[in-house]
Amino acid sequence: MKSSSVVLLLAVSTVALPCAVAPAFATRMDGKCCMSSDGGRSHRYRTAIKRMAIPRTCSAYEASCIRNSTAQADRVPMCQAAKAQCMQTGVHIGPYSGRHFGGMQKI
Repeated sequence: MKSSSVVLLLAVSTVALPCAVAPAFATRMDGKCCMSSDGGRSHRYRTAIKRMAIPRTCSAYEASCIRNSTAQADRVPMCQAAKAQCMQTGVHIGPYSGRHFGGMQKI
């Protein structure tokens, strides 16, 4: 009688255990729906953190312009021209994107 109850107990536990240990969906974290579960390792997060680390100076934006536009043959003179304009106005205008970045320190 004892051996059959032990076998029955083991059988029930092996069926019930996978139901309790089933992993959550990849889009759930801490019970909140639609949050990324990658822990901040996504490309968008890493790119945003790198952009926040750039000092807001004309020289820093010139350096990042040269570094980010390696596919352009005329990147050095274009980025230097954007820096010269930034030194006068305090607004860096991306030479290829046309985006305005205001409030620059003229360094």
